[in-house]
Amino acid sequence: MPSLLLFVRATDDLARTCRQAGEFIGFCRRRQSGSFADGRLLGAWIDEQTVTELPQEMALRLPTREVVTVTLHETFSLYGVWAVASIEFSSLRTRGNVELSHNGVFDALSTVAPGHAESGSRYSPAFACDTPEKQVRAAIRRLDSRYPLRIAQPIYYDPVTGGLSLRNRE
Repeated sequence: MPSLLLFVRATDDLARTCRQAGEFIGFCRRRQSGSFADGRLLGAWIDEQTVTELPQEMALRLPTREVVTVTLHETFSLYGVWAVASIEFSSLRTRGNVELSHNGVFDALSTVAPGHAESGSRYSPAFACDTPEKQVRAAIRRLDSRYPLRIAQPIYYDPVTGGLSLRNRE
């Protein structure tokens, strides 16, 4: 299953981004077209500069400690406010069902925008809408302890419809 990343200008834009990007992803799913049709959202990188200067590729460390290069395969955006990107693994060995951690995604994104770290870049992890709230809170606590003041509120996605929300429907 492909993976999706959101790039957002500012934390204040998260609600609008969820609504608009969720509508776009839902449209793609209903039409069963494009790389956005069945992608799983990993999270959102919140940084004013990165949203207009999207990285072409980045290195992700898998839970197995293997480092793979991923490329932004396809993007769709409301220029300067948000962009959604479909990512593709460059290695044929890792094209299967790879489970990416939020730590790995954060680390990869912070290395493609290293100068932006001081400017307050943040990460909003995504979870399936049926993820128990207790599990989400535990994941947020772990991320907060590793990346103090760099984690924004979680985003919930509906794997069936593609809808995005800042509230869990559990």
